[in-house]
Amino acid sequence: MSGDFDALCCREPQSCADRYHDYIVKSLIAGMIRKDIYREIIKQGYPGKMTAAYDYMNKLIQNQGIEIAVYRSSSIEAIERKKQLNKFDHLSRREIFRFLWMNEDILPKHRDYLMVNYPIIWELYKCVKEFRRVFKEKSLPQLYLFIDRYKESELKPLAIFATGLEKDLEAVENAVMSDLSNGFVEGFNNKLKMIKRTMYGRCGQKLLTAKLMYDPHSKSG
Repeated sequence: MSGDFDALCCREPQSCADRYHDYIVKSLIAGMIRKDIYREIIKQGYPGKMTAAYDYMNKLIQNQGIEIAVYRSSSIEAIERKKQLNKFDHLSRREIFRFLWMNEDILPKHRDYLMVNYPIIWELYKCVKEFRRVFKEKSLPQLYLFIDRYKESELKPLAIFATGLEKDLEAVENAVMSDLSNGFVEGFNNKLKMIKRTMYGRCGQKLLTAKLMYDPHSKSG
């Protein structure tokens, strides 16, 4: 016999993931993340633990030099559909949302297509613009017109929104006209609740009080 003695005698143990080798490699190359691949091979009958599956995939990634997509999470079929979709002129839901809410530009032809074929988007677009104008110009008459117009809207969510503004009109008027905001109070209240949740089951009332209440004599204060 010839060859390296250690290599001949030290046989690497078989992994129960070997039967899924081709599928795993194909999925990694396609861009699936390891968590999704693990879920898929579980459905196919993989009997091992997650740690063993991850170790197996990490070895494949290292040995075959596979570039993995860290944040991509989708099936091979979904990834292929997305690749096919990219060949066509299209708008994603994310782009439409950012156009409506973040006022990001889209191509004029896309905008015209949306306005002609999806009147509901045009209605939402006008609603967002008008509501922002109320606060930008601090105009109560525009607020009243906004409520009157949209509480009769055929779009139920807009009608509910406008009706809610009318029910709490005094607070909304103050929000429009005043430069004051309770944002600081709400933020601090959220901070206190976070501390309370993180300490749940770990301490008594005395320690919780010490963490929440301001002490002007403390060194950190």
